[in-house]
Amino acid sequence: MAPDTLHADPEPIVDVVIVSADMADMTLACVAGLQDPWVARIIVVDNAFDAQAGSAREQLARDTTVVALAEPHGFAAANNRGLEVGRAPYALLLNSDILVTPGAIGTMLATLRADPRNVAVGGRLVDPDTLVTQPEYRPRPFPKLANLLVIMLGIEERWPGNPITRRYHGAEVDDERVQAVDQPAAAALMVPREALDAIGGLDERFWFWFEDSDLLLRLRARGRVLYVPEAVFRHLGGGTFRRWSKSERIRSIFHGMLHYGDAHFSRGERFVLGAAALAVSVPRIVLFGRSRPEEASAWRAVAVGGVALLMGRKVPAIAP
Repeated sequence: MAPDTLHADPEPIVDVVIVSADMADMTLACVAGLQDPWVARIIVVDNAFDAQAGSAREQLARDTTVVALAEPHGFAAANNRGLEVGRAPYALLLNSDILVTPGAIGTMLATLRADPRNVAVGGRLVDPDTLVTQPEYRPRPFPKLANLLVIMLGIEERWPGNPITRRYHGAEVDDERVQAVDQPAAAALMVPREALDAIGGLDERFWFWFEDSDLLLRLRARGRVLYVPEAVFRHLGGGTFRRWSKSERIRSIFHGMLHYGDAHFSRGERFVLGAAALAVSVPRIVLFGRSRPEEASAWRAVAVGGVALLMGRKVPAIAP
């Protein structure tokens, strides 16, 4: 499989961009595994770190280039701030809960450079202890209206094995060969800077959900996106999103779905998605108006986004 570039003398031509918030120890572990000759610069975007993480921030400042944000940014915007600092011809977007295995960066780079039609490559995420592929992070197709509806209407939560979700997460992917896919796990994604510049980077209207689907959909319009199973990344999990409040989760997830639909669906599909957003949000606004005001406020933001889709208008920002 190995292209000739896999055996070339390593040169520092990859910027690694890591967005981190309130995850100091995990970020330090991620950075510790990036001593690779292909890496030009490690850029950690300090997305409003916990003020108590002083010593960890000092160590990161010694080992990496830290981009400190005064207030929390959306994940797309935070990645863009990190990308703006680097100059290397390739960028590896890496989640802070990832541990890089030896040779993974070189393997991804060699595959990406093997054919000018390639615009992105994603690695294989595995359990950190067993090294078994994590099924929920296998490559998947791009979201369709039906996928968003089963999430929005709560069907996926109550019936995880429904046919729509099963087809979305259960795509047949061979872990023994490089192959073209729609959407590899963006937790470890390498892209030529030229391709990122051509599409304007990540869409900052997304906060923290579906920004990866949007990015890869726009990249794939320019060339091939590949899954490289030989490039293995240990995925710890337990990131920032799990510590968010319920209202923050509602705003982020629903905004991601509504904005993705706004950006990529037909007029009829946008209307259906907007109607579904109203159907789930309006009863909760009434139900939680007094007992859970913060949650009711989040649902009101969802309703506003649903109305925008119904009226053929742009979905406003409803992020946390």
